[in-house]
Amino acid sequence: MTDALQTIFGQATKQDENLSPKQQAVLAASLELFAQKGYDATSTADIAHHAGVSEGTIFKRFRTKEGLLQAILGPFLNRVMPQAAGAFVSDLAAQRFPHFKDLLTYGIQDRIRFVMENRAEMKIFIQEIGKNPELLVKMTNMLADLLRESFDDIFKVYQDNGELVRWESMRIMRYCTSVMIGYLIPNVIMDDQPVDCEKVTNDAVEFLCAGLTPRD
Repeated sequence: MTDALQTIFGQATKQDENLSPKQQAVLAASLELFAQKGYDATSTADIAHHAGVSEGTIFKRFRTKEGLLQAILGPFLNRVMPQAAGAFVSDLAAQRFPHFKDLLTYGIQDRIRFVMENRAEMKIFIQEIGKNPELLVKMTNMLADLLRESFDDIFKVYQDNGELVRWESMRIMRYCTSVMIGYLIPNVIMDDQPVDCEKVTNDAVEFLCAGLTPRD
């Protein structure tokens, strides 16, 4: 299981030599409070109190609450999401699934659980994508470069077995991802209810297998 996003984010900020320990604490507190209370309901005074610093520490480096949000999104996009995605692909590559359907079932179920377990943090990022679609383009291109070679090897097994269409690996991934995103974004943004992970997985797998199985 991939580490929680807050854990990966904390590791990323601690490795940033340009951030003092107090500034690292401010960013960690910001992510936690934005996730818990929402961006609009969180004040810089709340963040300063939670981080154990003065508001002056926040204003000196980050200027405004919007500056804090942008300081979170940078490592989130450049470090956190690629690390989480890389850990997921490594997990897939280390296992052996007899059929493509088995791979899909495991992968979709794992990603749904990951998103739901990190729902509050994902909500921050997804809402910002709504305001700035360029973030999604940047993240998609970055992940494609990172994951293409790994998925080439994973998918080739099922393509050689005649279970998977011989499309370029990123085309297959975009197809799979669009199905998951189409369901998960409304549930992350507009609903706080638990998700029936097994049912959603089964529905997605049935739909994707119908579209990705070669035609005779």
